Amino acid sequence: MFEDEVVSELLDARLVGVLSTYDAAGFIHSTPMWYARDGGGVILATSSRSRKVRNLEADGRATLVLHDSRAGYEVCGASIAGRVEIVRPPAAGALLDLVHWRYLDSEAAGDPEAAAYLASDDVALRFQALEAVLWDERESGAARVVRARGWALPLVSTEPRP
Repeated sequence: MFEDEVVSELLDARLVGVLSTYDAAGFIHSTPMWYARDGGGVILATSSRSRKVRNLEADGRATLVLHDSRAGYEVCGASIAGRVEIVRPPAAGALLDLVHWRYLDSEAAGDPEAAAYLASDDVALRFQALEAVLWDERESGAARVVRARGWALPLVSTEPRP
């Protein structure tokens, strides 16, 4: 992975990345995903039945976008182009755990619904970076002015549906 301060900061943060792959028609398919750093690469967990896996079986190129975006100009991120290796069972098991338990408390393993959802991830995607485009506006002049004057309007999250 690139030895860049922003990339390292994003990889270490518990965020949601967006993995983009090419489908058979040449269109981009983008999916938000959990991830974990693993040595020089990034591991993502998914189902072998997913569209992204079918896309990667045909073309291993992908882009991973990691960003930490906040109100105003408090944004930083990386768009990282690379290649993906699909790791299947049984080798995928430890890699899936690396991703899952980075985002969930271990008590989730005891809940049947949470365990069933996690079990749907049966392959790991090992992403290896080739090049990246980075942005970091957190200390730009515009960010400092907007922050100092309180001009940034808050981002608004959606609420989970019952």
